[in-house]
Amino acid sequence: MSEPTLEPRPRLYHALSSYYSMIARLALVEGGIAYESKVIDIHLKMVQQQPDYVRLNPNMTVPTLVLPDRILDQSRDIAEYALAVSEATIDGDTKSWLDLHYGYPIEELTFGGLLARNPMARIMIPKRLEQVRRRLLERATQNPDLAKVYEERAAVFAGRIHAFDPETVARLSENRRAEAVGFMDRLEQTLHDGRAVLVPPAYGAADVVWTVFLARMEFVGMGAELHKRLALARYWRAMRARPSFAPADIWTKLHVFRLIGGMLGVG
Repeated sequence: MSEPTLEPRPRLYHALSSYYSMIARLALVEGGIAYESKVIDIHLKMVQQQPDYVRLNPNMTVPTLVLPDRILDQSRDIAEYALAVSEATIDGDTKSWLDLHYGYPIEELTFGGLLARNPMARIMIPKRLEQVRRRLLERATQNPDLAKVYEERAAVFAGRIHAFDPETVARLSENRRAEAVGFMDRLEQTLHDGRAVLVPPAYGAADVVWTVFLARMEFVGMGAELHKRLALARYWRAMRARPSFAPADIWTKLHVFRLIGGMLGVG
């Protein structure tokens, strides 16, 4: 009698400090889905722009979840898959929380704040973005079958160069911080009735993404805003205490040596 054929585990390509990778990891752990972890260097080697990866994920982003029958290249799709929901079956409240979260450009908060506070970053980061843009155009020439996606990605970086203009980045940072505070106010109001999860009766996709959002608030130095909202602080403590939090490797601060180790393939 032949042995049953086992389907391969889902393979998750992700980066240690990536915001959206954390969402994918947390959702998969919460969903009880075992996966093969493939940590890639998105900073030094920029693996996400190499042709083999681009063929998996033309957006050149992380995370990417490779399933036996399809590839998911958006953290929202991965979270819904992991928690066994879909756009067709998800409830209206959860969808509203997800839409609110994914409508917010979190990188403009993270990098905008860095540029606003650090004069050296205002010099180095725009130069780095321009280098990446040019490298993408070079890859377009070197890989004709992928030229269109490389050119589209180069246009994204041109937009980032404009967004992170040193002359206007302080205002951008202030606006994004104000929006983040507004989100925390909304969460506080929702959680004020003592509910344990954002959309009762059970933990769901909304809790996944907003847990990672709250971790980013700590990461960018806005933890004080979080902790002075009593219901939100209570919820945050409960989310951090869940068995999924540590295995999902949610970063609330920068782990410099782990990040460097990951870049060098030893982390």
